[in-house]
Amino acid sequence: MRIAFCGTRGLPAKYGGFETAVQEITARLTAGGVECEVFCRARMYPQKLEHCEGRRLIYVAGARKKSLDTFISSIQTGLFLLANRGRYDYVFWFNNANLPGILITLLSGIPMSINTDGLEWRRPKWSAPFKLYYFLASAVIARLCDLISDSRELNLYYRRRFGATSVFIPYGVPRLPEVSASRTAEILRQYGVEAGKFSLQITRIEPDNLPAEAAGAFVDSGLAAQGYKHLVVGYAHDTAYGLELKRLASQAGASVQVCSAEYDAQVLTVLRRHCAVYIHGNSVGGTNPALLEAMQSCPRVLAIDTPFSREALGEDGEYFTVTRLAADLRRAVQSPDRTQALRRRIEQFYDWDAVADAYRALAARRVGAVQPVFSAEERAGVKTPS
Repeated sequence: MRIAFCGTRGLPAKYGGFETAVQEITARLTAGGVECEVFCRARMYPQKLEHCEGRRLIYVAGARKKSLDTFISSIQTGLFLLANRGRYDYVFWFNNANLPGILITLLSGIPMSINTDGLEWRRPKWSAPFKLYYFLASAVIARLCDLISDSRELNLYYRRRFGATSVFIPYGVPRLPEVSASRTAEILRQYGVEAGKFSLQITRIEPDNLPAEAAGAFVDSGLAAQGYKHLVVGYAHDTAYGLELKRLASQAGASVQVCSAEYDAQVLTVLRRHCAVYIHGNSVGGTNPALLEAMQSCPRVLAIDTPFSREALGEDGEYFTVTRLAADLRRAVQSPDRTQALRRRIEQFYDWDAVADAYRALAARRVGAVQPVFSAEERAGVKTPS
């Protein structure tokens, strides 16, 4: 069986959740004898590898203008699939913004499914024309294609909004790296924090993730007077919203630190493991990989109160509303340590092996075998996230 994975930036993964998902899924499928071909955007990869740990990599030129890159890349990918339609048994597309390529793939007749991504038209950062395009693309795809949803709440949304059914297949989490005691101490010193005495948010600095609101709530909470600090990791480039966050941090002094984006797994693991509470502010739907990684390591997770957060965390999370965030943060810091409960939930419901098995079953067109079974506990009747 040969499967094409389309619509992401490509491999090796270094950009986002979909790239990581493709990397994890294809690694397991390749090990199981499935031929996987991953389409990559050429401008993202100066070094054009032909293969990546058993997967074949195919590059499309994309567009010179970044705002058009997804649109143009999808067309180029779709045309390649059309010209080589006898080569593939199945195609997985990721992200509804790839509508042109998805429609071309429909013309090719190759069986396919689309992982829809979240509700992108609700993100404040996008322009009105793009929001309209994404919503209309989602409506068209929901009517014409087989869908994959990464959360049950997203599955329900598509059913209610577009009258479409979808297969639920979530994400998984990476294996935690080993970190020595000396390296742990070095990382905490590097960030100027003490174990158990800081709140943490690792996120892109965008309005719908609420990093400025979380930092402001920390200032208002009075926790700095008790020796706590607040750490925001993820600053990449200046925007109006990002500069507002920096201004707030400057006024707060050393108690609020805004740090550059960090990709070292050891660093991120140490920060998550030793924070007092992790703040998850991603307010636009779907299963968020950053939340799952926080659940894997953090003693407490304080998440924005949405159906998507509650699906992932269940009764093991703390929740906030923006208007009460300062009070919610004070409460969360004093709440019981839930490290073990959060980790058990991850092991039960968010396992890459089960996810890859579900994708393989879908590609084999055994839809009845798609529902992931993650653990002995779930087989015995443990309630799945809902």
